[in-house]
Amino acid sequence: MERKSYSVIKKSGEVSDFTKAEIWADIAPLFIETYMWMHNGYSPKVNVRVFHTDRFIYLRYDVPEERIVIRHVSFGSEVYKDSCVEFFLNPFPETSDEYVNMEFNALGVMLIGVGKDGDDSKRYYFKKKEAEGFETVSSVKHPVIGDHGSKSWTLHVKIPKRFFENRYGREFTAKKTIANFNKCGDETEFEHYGSWNEVLSPTPNFHLPQYFGDLIFK
Repeated sequence: MERKSYSVIKKSGEVSDFTKAEIWADIAPLFIETYMWMHNGYSPKVNVRVFHTDRFIYLRYDVPEERIVIRHVSFGSEVYKDSCVEFFLNPFPETSDEYVNMEFNALGVMLIGVGKDGDDSKRYYFKKKEAEGFETVSSVKHPVIGDHGSKSWTLHVKIPKRFFENRYGREFTAKKTIANFNKCGDETEFEHYGSWNEVLSPTPNFHLPQYFGDLIFK
């Protein structure tokens, strides 16, 4: 199985509006296009763009979905059951087995946990006050089940590096990290599970860091 790699370019200064199209014009996409476990023909090809600055990591997901499900509207709720995209990251794989799972439904509602692969009950899930500095901006503005008025939706995410620094107790100066990007919807019209890097598991499970790809911060 090919282990994919993506280079995260660095922009100087800080970004006042991370949703502006011109901010992303020079950022090459990676693709969530490997769909596993379900064989219902539902496999939207999601493109993801990533860059970073001294203080933040920025993500942009472009998701070709006309019909979506958004039921969960509170931080820490089961957003993976909605139309959802995810970013799993271990920023220091040379010294830690822990990775952070950041999950966002199409409204931008977040679920963030940390732990190792294995028993999900051993993961720690962060409270909203512990996620200070995270920001999400979605093209979808309210809960919906069905058509949302467009052929696609876009989610922008701003992630503070200090979040990882506080958790791991070291400065985020990592060059080589490991990560995966996922698309799912456990309780949507067509249940689906897609990843950037393929996950070899007999049942749906993104929490297997041995199948993460390389995310290289330039």
